Amino acid sequence: MPTTVIVIDLIGFLLVLLGFHLAFRQEHVRRWWGILRDEQHRPGEQPPLTDDDPLRYVLRISGVMILAFGIVLSLLFTLTHSPAPSAL
Repeated sequence: MPTTVIVIDLIGFLLVLLGFHLAFRQEHVRRWWGILRDEQHRPGEQPPLTDDDPLRYVLRISGVMILAFGIVLSLLFTLTHSPAPSAL
């Protein structure tokens, strides 16, 4: 398998992990963003997520889109560059 396929698969895997966390681990992502924005941010200061919060839906939609893109990128690139089975 060429090294480009392995590199693209690793990028796709990272996109899948990022998308999963954006879509389904929103509390962790918001805490990480808070830490990255402000070094003295305490995790206990984050308000709880509610269904009325529009950021919740933005994170879920963008996370699922990134997750699907990572899966499709990895699968299509790997299947395109894999050797075809010989016909008997």
